[in-house]
Amino acid sequence: MATKTHWKKLNNPDYLGAYALDPGEDMILTIKSAGKETFVGTAGKKEEGLLVHFKENVKPMICNATNAKTITKVAGSPYIEDWPGTRISVYSQEVSAFGDTVDALRIRPYAPKEELYCDDCGSEIKAANGKSPRQIAASTKAKYEKQLCGDCAVKRFEGSKSEESSAGKEEVENG
Repeated sequence: MATKTHWKKLNNPDYLGAYALDPGEDMILTIKSAGKETFVGTAGKKEEGLLVHFKENVKPMICNATNAKTITKVAGSPYIEDWPGTRISVYSQEVSAFGDTVDALRIRPYAPKEELYCDDCGSEIKAANGKSPRQIAASTKAKYEKQLCGDCAVKRFEGSKSEESSAGKEEVENG
């Protein structure tokens, strides 16, 4: 199916809008910062409000109360200083506004699934032994300088044990 171009994409507005998403598409974004800023609103007037900037290369989003409440749920905090690093899933939804039905950006009320992959074998890192994939990736990165799945971490651990024991044998033999 040919991709269609929404006319608003050609106007290059300064802020992320529903037009940036194809129907049914979610955009996974990571919040870089959020704060009160002055921007040009839909009527062309300067307004002050909450603007959210992202780590990914996309335009900032004017954040209305509905989306701010949802980010609060996902981030686990109503304080914008706690929002950076929070991953959100943005989608487009038809809403009634200003006496009309329009497409609006909305945020899913849960964090998007984060998929982390093993630097050695490429498989997805799964939760294990009560640890999340993120915790496992961080732990193996600290220990082995690579994020590893459980199987590859075990192989590295067993490999380091056999190196230590063979190094110990050499010292005894050469001692």
